[in-house]
Amino acid sequence: MARTTEDRERRPLTAPGRAHVEDPSIEALASAAGRTDELAVRRQLFGWREVISTVIPVLLIVYFARNVDFGQALATIRGSNPLWVLTALVVYYMSFPVRAIRWARLLREGGTRIGGGDLLEILLLGWFVNCLVPAKLGDLYRSYLVKRRFGVSLSRTVGVVVAERLLDLFAVFGLLIVVGYIAFGRTVLPDLTLMYVSAVALGVLIVVGFIALYAVAPRIAHLFPGEVRRIGRLFREGVVHSFRALPVAGPLTLLVWFFEAGRLMCVLAALGLTLPPSQVVFVAVASSLLTTVPLTPAGFGFVEIAMVYVLSEAFGLPQHDAVAVAVLDRTVSVFSLVAVGGVLYLRTQRTERIGAGR
Repeated sequence: MARTTEDRERRPLTAPGRAHVEDPSIEALASAAGRTDELAVRRQLFGWREVISTVIPVLLIVYFARNVDFGQALATIRGSNPLWVLTALVVYYMSFPVRAIRWARLLREGGTRIGGGDLLEILLLGWFVNCLVPAKLGDLYRSYLVKRRFGVSLSRTVGVVVAERLLDLFAVFGLLIVVGYIAFGRTVLPDLTLMYVSAVALGVLIVVGFIALYAVAPRIAHLFPGEVRRIGRLFREGVVHSFRALPVAGPLTLLVWFFEAGRLMCVLAALGLTLPPSQVVFVAVASSLLTTVPLTPAGFGFVEIAMVYVLSEAFGLPQHDAVAVAVLDRTVSVFSLVAVGGVLYLRTQRTERIGAGR
């Protein structure tokens, strides 16, 4: 009898050897992450953390938008060109196959061969969860899905996801400095100076952490129990080995950010607005940096305020136009993903129920 799709998905794809047994505490954490999207879709995310993650951005937006002419902003949005909005959606979703191929290439360095097509749905589900809950739980959830479907160690998969995020951050820092210099020259607004300093500080912390993971962790591993050492080793291998794929993953990362900037350029075109390419890239990477804020889902509140501030104060757009750009861009990049991810989630749940009933 031919193997079912579920059987093929669940077979281990790592190199042969002793099977890895996860620590019970990590399994519990992964199971909690696996339930996160289910609770979200069923509208049961009403814990204190979810309430806070909703209240904070609402209060921020209300405070900073108290002087905005929302009538003009809505009029600008209503007059948007549907063809350019559709183009923005297409450009945005073109980035996900590239991300999936990059993720597959990073996993391959650890001896795990999974095709980018197999990872695409998992990637979209992870982004879907990130749009619903704070703290980037979607990244842990997609690592959990890879373990459940392909039998790959969760510790190593989380390490690969961390490496993937590091590549994105390095690209963001580099683009922020280069296009920021092109856009502003030697004149930078004081608030943007603070952002630059924060970005550099975060970059230094990442480099220090990477050095500690590579050089210090193996020297102190003997101080910990055997299972903790094994989990730490798999995580370290997932991070460190992934960077062997840099010759391929590096250009793919730049391509991802090309699509991110392209989406924003299409949004501006849809609203009949134009900015120089350097300014478009700066807004795209600066706002994406704020999506890493763990207090709110997808950086909600922080991203919108930053976009409006940079577009209006730094690049001279009228405030109501800047608000229109922020609203339409987040509709393309967040709310559309909630819809697409919701459909994928329901389809996945249906497939699993059918498989369980066999």
